[in-house]
Amino acid sequence: MTYRLQSIRKTTIAFASLFKDIPLIKYDDNGIEVERMIVPIIYGDKEKYVKRLDISHEKVQITLPRIEYGLTTMEYDVDRKLNPANKLMGCAGLGDTYVNSPIPYNFNFELILYTRNIEDANQIMEYILSHFQPDYNMRIVMVPEAGIIKTIPVTFNGDSEEEDSTGSFDSPVRSVFRTLTFTARSFIYQPPLTYIPILTANTNMYIPQSYTYINLKLIDGFGDFVGGENVYQGYNYDTASAKATVASWDKYTKILSVSNVIGSFTKHALLRNVAGSAEYFIGELPESGLVYATSITPTPNTFPPVGPYGLDVVIIDKTI
Repeated sequence: MTYRLQSIRKTTIAFASLFKDIPLIKYDDNGIEVERMIVPIIYGDKEKYVKRLDISHEKVQITLPRIEYGLTTMEYDVDRKLNPANKLMGCAGLGDTYVNSPIPYNFNFELILYTRNIEDANQIMEYILSHFQPDYNMRIVMVPEAGIIKTIPVTFNGDSEEEDSTGSFDSPVRSVFRTLTFTARSFIYQPPLTYIPILTANTNMYIPQSYTYINLKLIDGFGDFVGGENVYQGYNYDTASAKATVASWDKYTKILSVSNVIGSFTKHALLRNVAGSAEYFIGELPESGLVYATSITPTPNTFPPVGPYGLDVVIIDKTI
């Protein structure tokens, strides 16, 4: 496989973008703002950062507050499974590209807050949670070749807190860890495919009613038909699959000419008259020659279409 849709990468980047501009404001004892900053966010894991805390407290003072995030697990979501034969096409005009139904996966993320004190952690938490109720929808361009844009819900699952309070309250080694967990109900896509557009459609139509009379060759039966009476195929006249009116009957050649045909007569099926005095099997039907043939061509006959779009329809009378 040579394709690379990067569904996992796109979901991860979109998740991180939700937290990239979180402000943190510090106040003095009188409630006056003394400092404002944007909390930096990086991809990482908690274990690596805790080791850095143990190595150099002086450096950590410079990096706090800080947010780290990571994709922890991925789970197949059977409840969102779609028919794999379905085809998804994006907005019109992007060409002849489509994708089959994507595979639903739940992406589980951790978001870890590192702060110097609980107040800073609570301020960041309030900013984040105000946007989750408990879901937040993010839009991702999953397959740009086909114009596929998906709305991915992200659910806040809960949080846990851990505090390192070594030393006094004002100790430089004091820090607060807050771990938030989220689930993004996203998808993994198969490679985009190309379909061949239909540029011409030909349709042949046979209309028995267009004939004034049709001739039926009958075999294996008894009785005579009378001009003007009704004949049918089926259990009774009201529910018959085919009906007609007798125009003429030649008992020697067993040719029955009928008009006002409703439905389609069937070869080797029993034909009766309403009076019940005649019953014959149909041996031969008239040739079902084409009455009309149509050819439909898109205008213009290129794909994707450029300019106004229409259809050229040509009807040919095959009886001529």
